[in-house]
Amino acid sequence: MKRLLFLAISFLLLLTACTPNAPLYTEAVKKGLDTKSFESKSTLTLDTNLPVEDESIKALLATLKSGVNIHVQQKSPESGHATFSLQDPSPLLNAGLWPGKNAPAFDIYAEGSKAYFKSTSDNKFLGVTNEIPAETALESGEALKKVFEAFLAQTEFSLKDVKTVGKETVELADGSSHETTHVRISVDFQEAVDFLAFALEYASKQPEFFEALESVPPVPMPGNEANDGSVKDGLAEMAKELKSLDVKQLKAEGWDVTIVCDAWINAEKEFVQDQVGLTVNVPGSVLAESGLSDNSGAPSVFFKLNVKDQMWNINKEVTYPLPPADQIIMLEELEKHPDLVEEFGENSLIGQFVAMTLAPQEPPFVDVPDTHWAFQEISLLKEMGIVNGYGQNEFKPNNPITRSEFVTMAVKALGLEPSAKSLTAKDKNQVPAWAKESWQTAVETGLIKGYNDGTIRPNQKISRAEMVTILVRGLQMPMENGYKLTYADTREIPNWAIPYVKTATANGLVKGSPDNRFAPHKNASRAEVATVLFNSMFGALPIE
Repeated sequence: MKRLLFLAISFLLLLTACTPNAPLYTEAVKKGLDTKSFESKSTLTLDTNLPVEDESIKALLATLKSGVNIHVQQKSPESGHATFSLQDPSPLLNAGLWPGKNAPAFDIYAEGSKAYFKSTSDNKFLGVTNEIPAETALESGEALKKVFEAFLAQTEFSLKDVKTVGKETVELADGSSHETTHVRISVDFQEAVDFLAFALEYASKQPEFFEALESVPPVPMPGNEANDGSVKDGLAEMAKELKSLDVKQLKAEGWDVTIVCDAWINAEKEFVQDQVGLTVNVPGSVLAESGLSDNSGAPSVFFKLNVKDQMWNINKEVTYPLPPADQIIMLEELEKHPDLVEEFGENSLIGQFVAMTLAPQEPPFVDVPDTHWAFQEISLLKEMGIVNGYGQNEFKPNNPITRSEFVTMAVKALGLEPSAKSLTAKDKNQVPAWAKESWQTAVETGLIKGYNDGTIRPNQKISRAEMVTILVRGLQMPMENGYKLTYADTREIPNWAIPYVKTATANGLVKGSPDNRFAPHKNASRAEVATVLFNSMFGALPIE
């Protein structure tokens, strides 16, 4: 369990490595990367002038403004204990946002592959087993550490406002006193943008970064079937977009970002205290457009996040008592004995998690039971409003799907902006009214090309070759023309579809059937399409 935000803050400030007046801070960052054990106490506050009417949100903001306390005891990289509490919980209690009379607090333990959670509303700890082995997590951490070290060693970026405030005495929460050097780093809007662009571009060029992520579940983003490649391209693209930002224009519109980082470093070149302040100003018009505020004429709204942290017992022995075995209920045990859920607060976050985990999933449609092979995919897509059913709440998963049905689902899944441009296809009058806008969007964005005779055939059943082609276009995948297809029926794939099938296969988006056939002309079923869309959105396993 790492100190809250410590690595994130350190990573932000690694860029001071080549700044001549910040060698002490650089050495402290290096030592921070080698921290194995420590104790720390942190306070996080959030202040804002965001105009809100909802009393619950007001109560929550008041609580965050007073502060959240975090106490961490890290015994080793894989074992730690943390408690979370509020400086002033009364707004939540008075607003009825927390069950019971006890102040909201959480107690969390991490021991190897197991974690234990308890809130003030619970009688027992909830035990959860991590699916990623502790050894694998440690290996990933070491690999990422090497990336940080390489970043620190070769970076050419330097911040302008880095200064030594002076010598100061710091009294830590454990009662000890330390003579420290106080270093302050200030980052303006332009520097923040430059830093992010630089960091993302650097990360996109580091193979160690992707090797370290191989054991971690993939980021849910379209086309992310593997951590390497698609994530790399995504980081590079984000860096490119950041570089293109006109910060002066954004500031003129009311946007602004400032970061002030303070660090107190002892004689051993260790962080014993740090504080990070982040202020973001957002134009009132933007908040109105997002629905967060009704006052479009309001001046710039500010958000001020402040994290203050003290740290001691660095790389020394840290001990704490683990909760007794009879105070822990493992999630696996709850699945066998659901009545044990009563040991958790009915309305606590942990209690809600337990109830949600144990509750039987309601079938999304009457003809898609929880035993159906596409149950999870269809359930999620229904919740997201991407798929709909027929009368009597039927989905008809085995029915072939029409081009209109597929286009409607694909446009929603890809998040394409609706188009009002009229269709020019010869058979545009055959497009169902409910699919008209989706067809207009699909044609306008190039998702659908149509046939050589000028038709789009909206009510025709869609084939697997057409489905893959549309999907690859929508995900904007680079063409893999050099990839060699080995399907037994490769010769049956239409020429116009070959580049798209190659690309989809090369990226692991599709694969052959058990007899190694692609079946390009086979009509895709509604369940198959739901699975394809789910995979394209969340980077799941390839379809057969």
